[in-house]
Amino acid sequence: MTNNLRQELEQEIELAKMMAADIDKVYKKYAKAALQAQQDRLYKIRAEKYKGYSTEAELHNAYGYGEITIDEYDEGRDFLAALEARESQMSLIEKHRKNLKEIRDNWKGTVIELQRELDELNGEKKEKQPKLNAFERLEQERHTERLAALQLQESLGSVIK
Repeated sequence: MTNNLRQELEQEIELAKMMAADIDKVYKKYAKAALQAQQDRLYKIRAEKYKGYSTEAELHNAYGYGEITIDEYDEGRDFLAALEARESQMSLIEKHRKNLKEIRDNWKGTVIELQRELDELNGEKKEKQPKLNAFERLEQERHTERLAALQLQESLGSVIK
């Protein structure tokens, strides 16, 4: 039974490595296009002007010289504030790229976790673990229970034989 579990873990590790590598390739290929799209979008936003004015100081001066009305000044300030808000928002491409990165990182984490489990099964000593958060402690408890169940199965199997 232990050999089956080891083989299963080794296969899961290989699958997780392949998934991480594939997603990493997509992420890297997509990164260049996403960066270019982000730069294009920011350039387009920054190029937009309100009646030829691109800063609040320019609007203020134009109002001071009587070139625009108070309503136009207020509209211009709102327009420029909206531009700043649009600059800070992520584009769909940027969000997609971020999601790909998270998926890739999750698969890389899976490889690490499975390798630790396989190492423990093989009896290798593990290094002192840093403090765990609640989710990591829960995962550690599940992992410990899984290993305890395996050891129980092995001991029952040896008694039956």
